[in-house]
Amino acid sequence: MEKIAVVDDDPSIVEVFSQMLSVFGFQPSPYTNPEEALGCIPKEDPLPALILLDLMMVPITGLQFLEERRKNEILKAIPVCIVSAWDLPEEDRKRFGPEIARVIRKPIHPKDLAEQIRAELAHRKEQHTEPGTN
Repeated sequence: MEKIAVVDDDPSIVEVFSQMLSVFGFQPSPYTNPEEALGCIPKEDPLPALILLDLMMVPITGLQFLEERRKNEILKAIPVCIVSAWDLPEEDRKRFGPEIARVIRKPIHPKDLAEQIRAELAHRKEQHTEPGTN
């Protein structure tokens, strides 16, 4: 069962996403404080396979979370999917580039979110599988 971190300052969103992740066979790792998430996620065992990150949060925004994430080698290795009602402006897409695995717009049907997560995890596994090994 793969662990997925959910980082959103809205407790109801974190609860709904956590329940949805459980239903679809993932282990949720919920955070309603993005600063806390920055400190706690790297200490988790096992580490999350993916971080679902909102943009509009307090006390720091999702973009500030990404800036801080750059300072931590463990966090940098965990792919991030932005899940937000707000689209990511082009300048931020350029600034963070490959650091953002996907941008998923809210609202999203739970089944569609699960499919996006599975697709991203499968994509990551393909990237890390060496040619000639299965």
